[in-house]
Amino acid sequence: MSALPNDLPVVGAAKNPIHKYHAAADVLYADIEQPIQEKVSPQARIVLPKDGHYQYRHADPFHLEGILSYKGGYTQVAGHPSTKSRGFTTLSTSVVEGLNLFHVVTADRIVAQISTTHPYYDEGQVPTVTFLGTRFDNLRIDGREIKIDYDLEILGPRPNPDGSYLDDSGVQQGISRQQSQFLTIPSLPDWAAQERPSILSNGNGHREMRCSLVSGVKGCPGSPFGHVIHLPHFGTIVLGDLTVTQTKGKTRDDGTRQNDTYHFKLTMIKTIMGCLGKGTSGAGNNETNGQGGDDH
Repeated sequence: MSALPNDLPVVGAAKNPIHKYHAAADVLYADIEQPIQEKVSPQARIVLPKDGHYQYRHADPFHLEGILSYKGGYTQVAGHPSTKSRGFTTLSTSVVEGLNLFHVVTADRIVAQISTTHPYYDEGQVPTVTFLGTRFDNLRIDGREIKIDYDLEILGPRPNPDGSYLDDSGVQQGISRQQSQFLTIPSLPDWAAQERPSILSNGNGHREMRCSLVSGVKGCPGSPFGHVIHLPHFGTIVLGDLTVTQTKGKTRDDGTRQNDTYHFKLTMIKTIMGCLGKGTSGAGNNETNGQGGDDH
């Protein structure tokens, strides 16, 4: 756990705020069923220790029998007290270079990046989040260069006063805009329904929102619906897939309750193949979380 530097002022009930960091990243995973059976564990995976600091891992070139490959990349994670605000900052980055999947989905470079800043414990429980730097460089599908309409501000600014992203009116409007892309499909097939943006609750304090950092594409073969592309003879391609999970804090023995936690998980290219080959893969994967406290 990371404590604040002694020269930073601390006010409120938390006399010595601490933070349990969480971040992870990998460049690619896959579960190929046809034409061969091969599970590819998360490559260059890195996990941030709970006390923060910085870690980096280089990704060597990877080749899977002409089916899946990349030329290189890296992952990095970091956690430290913020120098610009009263809180703790976490960074997770995944970079994939020279991706090639069945010579159908290719990209020169993919960057997935999440940065969050949690406020001091007892001064708020909702982190700010930014996806600055996240992008595709020369993404091509079946040889055609795809123009991406990004929606990196889908979550907007931190809800005020300390409200949930899942209840924020601006976020809900953004989800509705992305949902409208799917309303043009007369009979929504299963592949599309499973990727449709949504906000769900299990009624037990666990809520989940699915959306995308991509609002649409241009120049794409097949049938694009917002961030989801159905390509005949290949399968489904999902771009900028983002999941935000809110978990209600547990009640302590003294009757006080821990802060809610927010978990952000991003996969830049997710594929569900079912014709040319069969299986799933994800490229450009990272996640962040965190939980505050004090040591009194």
